[in-house]
Amino acid sequence: MSGPVYTYPRRLPPLYRLARALRAASLLVLVLLILFTASVVFSTSQLSQTPPRVGSFSVGFGSNGTMILAGSLTLSNPGFYPIQALFLGARVANESGVFLGSFGFGPSTLASGASDEFPLELYLPVSATGPGASLLVHSQYLRIALWGNATFGFIFPAGVSLLDNRSWGAPFSNLAVGVGNLSLNGTVPVSVSFENQASLTEAGTLRAAVVATDGITCGSASWTLNVGQYQQFSQTQPVALSPGCSPAGGALAVEFVTPGYTVPLPPEAIP
Repeated sequence: MSGPVYTYPRRLPPLYRLARALRAASLLVLVLLILFTASVVFSTSQLSQTPPRVGSFSVGFGSNGTMILAGSLTLSNPGFYPIQALFLGARVANESGVFLGSFGFGPSTLASGASDEFPLELYLPVSATGPGASLLVHSQYLRIALWGNATFGFIFPAGVSLLDNRSWGAPFSNLAVGVGNLSLNGTVPVSVSFENQASLTEAGTLRAAVVATDGITCGSASWTLNVGQYQQFSQTQPVALSPGCSPAGGALAVEFVTPGYTVPLPPEAIP
């Protein structure tokens, strides 16, 4: 009588076991990649719903003869992954489309779920006739074209662009200067009026020079200013002209002077 027969499970070949393990690992990696891609797509959609926000611009004057446009840009990252290697640039034009200047910053990193505010500063040479002259006397909307690039989700390149209009309050809004008729005593009335719509107090001296066609100054007037935001200024002062100096056809040159800086304003032709 023979004994019981025992059967043992056949051991799979090593290569087969390795292939099966690789298939399982590949399936796991594929699932993880699908989940990662889906999370990136979702995060990108969240980013698209929270575009950059540009704040209002304020004005300042530097001692180096520049006008400083200062503002801020707020960026939020509601996604699951950080925004890395972030570079941003901006181009600013006035209401008429005249280019004022550009600026940029980076690289920077914005963590997941974070929000950050970046300073925006544009320095313009102070000039009565340059591209920034309209900012001195004309409140308007500035045109801002913003663009940038970054890495999102550690490996995906991303880009951002924004066109925005930001209100601008001129420090000498609606500036009106004029010269009246010559009186018998050899003086002419010189009048100046404006409204300060900028976010600063204009404390200094306003000077107005009556300049003849040959460039000679016939006479001048000055006013002490302490004009806060949204306050108006309007005054007239008689100016004694130099003997034989005719203002006809000349110009009225106006400038705002402080101990730290001098701001030339657009001149006004004299009929």
